[in-house]
Order: sequence, then C-alpha cells, then structure tokens
Amino acid sequence: MFTWFRHKAMDRELTEILDTHQRVKADAAMVRDYLLQVIEDDRNGIEKFSDAALLRAQEIIEEVGPGAFYWMTDIAAQMVFLSEATLRGFSTNVSIDLGADATADSIVETVVKLP
Repeated sequence: MFTWFRHKAMDRELTEILDTHQRVKADAAMVRDYLLQVIEDDRNGIEKFSDAALLRAQEIIEEVGPGAFYWMTDIAAQMVFLSEATLRGFSTNVSIDLGADATADSIVETVVKLP
C-alpha cells in the first residue's frame, strides 16, 4: 500500500511539473506575441500607446504577473546589447544565425526562445 501512495505522489508531482512547464511556455508565447504585435503595429504606423495596446499589456501583466514586465525589459536590454555589438563591429549569435537578412520579427524569434 505504501508503494501505491508513493506512486500516486510521484504521478501528482510529475503532473504538476508538466502543468507548470506548459503554463510558463504559454506565458512566454503570450509575451513574445505581444512584442511581435508591437513591431507589426509600428511597421504599419498604428498609434503608439493606443488604448488597445495598453489594455493588452495590462492584461498580460495581470495574467502573468510582474515577471512579464521584467522579462520584456530583459528582452529589450538584450536587443540593445545586440545593437551595440553590431555598431562596434562585433558579431553576435543572432547576427551569425540570421545574417544580413535579419528582420525585427526574426530577431525577436531568435532572442525569445520558448522553454
């Protein structure tokens, strides 16, 4: 009987780990998709800081928590470092992976690796 309880506990723990992984992956995809939408809106001349964009950002932060804000800021910081390296003539993993044909979208996809 003890073995049965141990197996049930292990099953429950594994299920919890898998559920957490799926939730983190979905949250990361939500943030990445929002970043891609901001790029697309900018490309199409859509008003910055529109009510719709701010509402979506608020929904993400409420759903994912302050980690989303931190993660988006970290992504922006990484992109600044990539730009600085490029301006100084250094190659980066992104420039090596994407080459001269890189787009803003492909850079986000490369920088924001989903777990």
